[in-house]
Amino acid sequence: MKRFLLIIFLCASLHVAAQSPVVRAHFEPSHNIMVGQPVKLIVSVFVPNYFTGSPDFPEFEMENAVVVMPQDRPENSNTQIGDAKYFGIAQTYVIYPQQAGDFHLPTIKLSVPYAKTPPQTTTAQVVVPSLSFHADVPAAARGLSYFLPTTQLTIAEKWSPSLKKVQAGDTIERTITITASKMQAMLIPPLQFAAPDGLRIYGSEPVVREQKTPRGDFIYGQRVETAKYYIEKPGPYTLPAIELQWWNLNTHRLATASLPAISFQAAANPGLVAELPPPQRNEQTVQAQTKKAAIHWRRIALITLQGILCFAVTFLGYLAVRALAPYAVALRNKQQQSESAYFHRLLHAAKKDDAQLSYAHLLQWFGRVYPNQPFSEVVALHATPDLRAQISELTGSLYRETGSSQWTGGSFAKELQKFRATAVARRTRAQTHGSLVELNP
Repeated sequence: MKRFLLIIFLCASLHVAAQSPVVRAHFEPSHNIMVGQPVKLIVSVFVPNYFTGSPDFPEFEMENAVVVMPQDRPENSNTQIGDAKYFGIAQTYVIYPQQAGDFHLPTIKLSVPYAKTPPQTTTAQVVVPSLSFHADVPAAARGLSYFLPTTQLTIAEKWSPSLKKVQAGDTIERTITITASKMQAMLIPPLQFAAPDGLRIYGSEPVVREQKTPRGDFIYGQRVETAKYYIEKPGPYTLPAIELQWWNLNTHRLATASLPAISFQAAANPGLVAELPPPQRNEQTVQAQTKKAAIHWRRIALITLQGILCFAVTFLGYLAVRALAPYAVALRNKQQQSESAYFHRLLHAAKKDDAQLSYAHLLQWFGRVYPNQPFSEVVALHATPDLRAQISELTGSLYRETGSSQWTGGSFAKELQKFRATAVARRTRAQTHGSLVELNP
């Protein structure tokens, strides 16, 4: 007897598990990963019946890594789990480890809306499996202060004006552009500019830009460094060479990109005037500075008063919005629950050719128009033959094997609009004879 009860309990447990969403995840690649190499995290969620909305794939962070969530739409799929057919949606994240070590996936929770007992919507909370990977730096590159893995790296420079005709007192600008294929720009290290005596260097903020595919893969990263050299005196000058070592992912060896040393001659400038000492302070200068300080403080007082007034107005606006917010929420909820809102969502899903969402909204709209009537009875008694054919094609597409032609909702949307117009006419006649089928409360 105990064995019989145990078998019944196990069968019931398997049935409950089969009705719950299943989440799977894996890394690509999963081993032999180098620092800076893109690692794809693919998260797949499978549900029985169908989805009634998109799963909430959240953004997350990993320590010492950059996580990129692609902007394109998640991929749809289906699979067989036991004796049941499940529908799935997969999202891909791209992870770029920034240093050597172990990387552990944080706790990621997903909200999954699906039809556990159609047409009602159930939202389940699932947790992505705990995963980890190890990233390392090749032994030949461990002595570097940075690690730069890429398939190709170029470095180029530009001078403005030309170094052929310069003289004391001129300022020349040097722009160096570093481009690395299939990597992010933030991994490109800053350059060290050096100059001999007689040249004064003024650096500027580097410009970092990247080019990525819609799926988040890096096409290239680019870092642009700019420095200005002020020539204080005439004479010959030589700027040292600039070298940048990087790891070649094709040859698996260290490579060096470099700019050669630059030599040029700065001519004398007879018109160059030496810097003059600062002028002596006199009484008129002191009075002018005092007057300027008084104007400055008056401006500060005026700005402070304006800030107080702005704060008061903002606070009063906040109180008004807070008082009116419940009424606005109630009105919005009423509008969202109206028949026209249900129909608008159904029509929008059909025009987007989303079969799963169209079917879910069709169930909800029929339940709103014909309450307390089963879906099959509504289709049989109220739908036109053309609409019944479109509904049959829609439900058939939900269980169609992968690779079949994709369902399009254009004809389905037209039949829905005709059916709704007819239903409104019937409602008008019903009002005339004393009976009413409420469509839009």
